[in-house]
Amino acid sequence: MISRSDVTIVVFAYNRPDKTRNTLVSLGRSLEYLRYRDASLESPQLVVAVDGPKRARGDGERVHDVVEVVRELLPAAQIWQSSVNRSLPSHLTQTLDRVFSDSSVAIALCVEDDVELSPAGVSALLYASRQMTHAGFVIGAAPQHRDGSLEHQTLLIDRRAHEVSSSLLKTYIAAFSLDGAEREGGYGQRDHDAIARWSGEIARAAGVSDPKGTSQDRIRELAWKREGVRLVGLPMRLVKHRGYWGQHNTPWYALRTGQLFQRLDRRPWELIEEEIRAALQQT
Repeated sequence: MISRSDVTIVVFAYNRPDKTRNTLVSLGRSLEYLRYRDASLESPQLVVAVDGPKRARGDGERVHDVVEVVRELLPAAQIWQSSVNRSLPSHLTQTLDRVFSDSSVAIALCVEDDVELSPAGVSALLYASRQMTHAGFVIGAAPQHRDGSLEHQTLLIDRRAHEVSSSLLKTYIAAFSLDGAEREGGYGQRDHDAIARWSGEIARAAGVSDPKGTSQDRIRELAWKREGVRLVGLPMRLVKHRGYWGQHNTPWYALRTGQLFQRLDRRPWELIEEEIRAALQQT
């Protein structure tokens, strides 16, 4: 069984102070809800990993503002700040490598900086993790998509899931020059066709379906499926995506995919717990 002392909550942030503020406020409420449910257990460790500014964009002031928001709202959190922009794949991999270098950490709850968490979100993810009997699992805070993929804005992953995905992500980053510290704008300017061919060959060799995209999310899922990691989406929505402007998200995309209509589940804990338990018993 996983205790809270085995858990690190990691918020991945960059240069969006307003969105980061909203995310941290909702995370704070979710942690208060967790303490309310059982004040006797230790609070999870908190880390906020802030990617560095991009040279061409001149966004150092906004990155600084993000750090100040973290200090204001989560004074107990450790702030891990990069001096240069690594881009999300490198930022994520480097951060989780560091998190799991602590042998006491069993799972990481990863939250991106443009979401709103339900008050029950952290409690539900930790509860679901305690129902897992074998190493190698990833739990999303929203239902899985029809193709079996997860929403990556809020994921709980265990040590084995990180280990099997870290290796493939590092190959992906190196092969396609996606580290922002080495090539400005690398991730945003990636060669989609070349990545699709490369990842498709890996998927077919492993006997799994081709990734439905070229992002680091899809590459991580490819690694998890190849290694038999269990992917679980909670049966209710406990995270709401707020980042409608960005590399992959526009208001039109949000409308087409239904993200504009996301509604957080705010039912009493007893109903959420019962539904999670029943869903996990069926999978």
